[in-house]
Amino acid sequence: MQTETYDYLLQWTSELHQTIADKLEQAMGPDTDQRSRWLMEYIASHERELAATVERYRAQAGEAESRTWLYEHVGEDVPPNSRWELSFEGDDAEQIKAKVFELHNQLIEVFTSMKGRAPIPAAVELMTNMLNLEEGATRRLAEQAGRLNEL
Repeated sequence: MQTETYDYLLQWTSELHQTIADKLEQAMGPDTDQRSRWLMEYIASHERELAATVERYRAQAGEAESRTWLYEHVGEDVPPNSRWELSFEGDDAEQIKAKVFELHNQLIEVFTSMKGRAPIPAAVELMTNMLNLEEGATRRLAEQAGRLNEL
């Protein structure tokens, strides 16, 4: 079991969104088909916006919730602290979407779990806000990715 604070969880989340964006941009090459390129560019931009939003939540969080300890093993199987390497190289649009949605669904699970375990009301509120952010971002991403399929 790893002991961390809620502030660490927000930092980890921001880093995850940055990692997704970086890996998508690194995977774009001259052989990337146009549909995949559009998707990768959109998702990378979306992930950078999410990272910035999480950092704003982190900056606005009160000291009580930021320094509250959480007792859950966070991040061993999910980048940026994972044992496996996240890569989108050679993936088509469907594979890219599947990987990104898997990561977002894992984040939703983490925030759902942390919300249920939060020991103080301020931490519950912070986790509720983060859960709403991730769910909304995932829905918006799904809608935009669906529109790309229509092209």
